[in-house]
Amino acid sequence: MDLMIKAIESGLSESDSGGFTAYASRFLNIDRQGDMILPGAYNKALPEFLDDGGVILADHINKTMSVAATMRDAREDRNGLLVDGSFSATETGQRIRQLLKEKAVNKMSISFRAASRKIKEADVLEIWNRYNYQPTATQKQLARSGANLITEVNEILEVSFVPIPANKDAGILTVKSLETPTPVVDASHLLELFQRAELADSVLTAAKR
Repeated sequence: MDLMIKAIESGLSESDSGGFTAYASRFLNIDRQGDMILPGAYNKALPEFLDDGGVILADHINKTMSVAATMRDAREDRNGLLVDGSFSATETGQRIRQLLKEKAVNKMSISFRAASRKIKEADVLEIWNRYNYQPTATQKQLARSGANLITEVNEILEVSFVPIPANKDAGILTVKSLETPTPVVDASHLLELFQRAELADSVLTAAKR
């Protein structure tokens, strides 16, 4: 069973209260690491993850200062793992919220433990047909090399806001405004975020080995 980190991206829009809705994971598409996640894969691990509070971090950094939001809900739908959260009033939470509103960052990533098995192109096509999934031209090209199929996630560790995606088919759907003004992001904050992004990139690279 391997530790896996999957990042995904999408567009975002604004509405009115203090939180966000996002896909932390997408089903059926093949990501940049050659992995495909089946619908239902998170059902086993999701209740425990929510019972533990559903950790939402910035850049997978396991420190209290990196906690960016509070999990309100998480559930599977036909497209992926949908999460709903409230931004923390801390500096980290408000900085991430501002970057999301500016569309400077619009990706989420999930860290979990799971096993995978290699399947061939024919198997990929059969799965897509079974779920009525309509692949893009890029997905069809990726399918020629098969995929690493993930049918069950054993443990969800956390979800994070990240700048670098492994799976570019999902991410932040809505960012809801807070009633209080958003702090200005100064140069020192940006430098810190870039340093964290470099660390996140190194974690993603290590996870692919």
